Amino acid sequence: MHAAQAMSFARDAVRVAIAIGALHARPALADVLPPMMDPDLPVHCARDASGFVWRIQCDERAKVCLYAPNDELDTDGNRTKPLERARECTVGDTFDRDKLTAAGYVMKPGRADAPFGWTRDDRGRVFQVDFDLRRRLYFGAAYSPQKVLENPLESTRTSFDFGLLVAEWTNHGENGAATRHRLHLFEGQVHVQPFSADVTAAHYDISHRWTDALLRITTFTGTPQRHDLVLDLGLWTEAGGLELRRSALGDSQLYKHATAQVTVDLWQSDDMESFLRFRTGGGLEGQHDDVNGYRSALTEASALDLDTQLDDKGFQYLRVEVSHEVPRYFTPYRTDVFVQRFRARAQYETIVLAINDQPLTLRLAAGGEKRNDIPGIPDKWAFVLDAGLRFNLWAPPHKRS
Repeated sequence: MHAAQAMSFARDAVRVAIAIGALHARPALADVLPPMMDPDLPVHCARDASGFVWRIQCDERAKVCLYAPNDELDTDGNRTKPLERARECTVGDTFDRDKLTAAGYVMKPGRADAPFGWTRDDRGRVFQVDFDLRRRLYFGAAYSPQKVLENPLESTRTSFDFGLLVAEWTNHGENGAATRHRLHLFEGQVHVQPFSADVTAAHYDISHRWTDALLRITTFTGTPQRHDLVLDLGLWTEAGGLELRRSALGDSQLYKHATAQVTVDLWQSDDMESFLRFRTGGGLEGQHDDVNGYRSALTEASALDLDTQLDDKGFQYLRVEVSHEVPRYFTPYRTDVFVQRFRARAQYETIVLAINDQPLTLRLAAGGEKRNDIPGIPDKWAFVLDAGLRFNLWAPPHKRS
């Protein structure tokens, strides 16, 4: 009876030898991880003579079958609980090891399959390794270095930054045309001392990749040649912006009710996530300070933006913005000078670790501002440095290309 059961398990399930082999292989797993099963290929489950369930995936081209426990293991190799984020696998009789061995297949220990953007360690525990920082929620805290003679450890330039929703996606059209959408909700930064704040309720912009040439130029010097000029135009909008500044002459509030600008992408990456662009347009704003009261303006604005991913995995990002704004007030204000605002910002962000599969990023930023629209703020460049961490509450893996 026992011999018949052994023959049955040999045809329809993974043998006790697989379990023994897996246990013998465990000491080496800490040094070199076994290969992981392909999440796109079928996985079969079979039960060995001890009653343990194993996951098996065979590669017809390589003639290799990977096997892995259908449970997580503890440090001693004992099974603890079912695998997380694993495809459902019903134990059946579709796996015939003897037949596969006769056909030249080799059995090797492996790691169970995991969804795209996730991996497993040698104990079968799953964790996320791919994070899309262009789709996330975040809250950050930073510190701007400033020497305080009385107490060098006292922080007088603590700041917080946040984003309720950052969502970006691409729609692909015909003949290579594509449109990149970027939606940011309630994003901003607050400096504690001296106090200042910049918050935007809603931001939406699109970049388009055109396939039809705007201009077709033909030259006749030598062999006639055609030269296409493609202009990748887009749209940049913001609504509900608020800037708060504090000076020796009181508080100032700048309400950026709505802004619309035309963009020209000077460079786009193949996936359209990274870009260098110029934008220009205008907006309606209102400004109030303790010296002049409230005044409205139509503001001309232009900027040069660089947003690029520095590595293949999407762990490092660099963002640079240089902007110029000229408010045209409906009521006379400072007729003795030309009122304008300059701003320059640079930010580097990288993922340093993840807590419960939520990435923690390091952010290094530098910025400068020069403006003469706020009483009490000198008309000269003022610079600030920030170094801090961002806690990302949601950052799914990149979408598969």
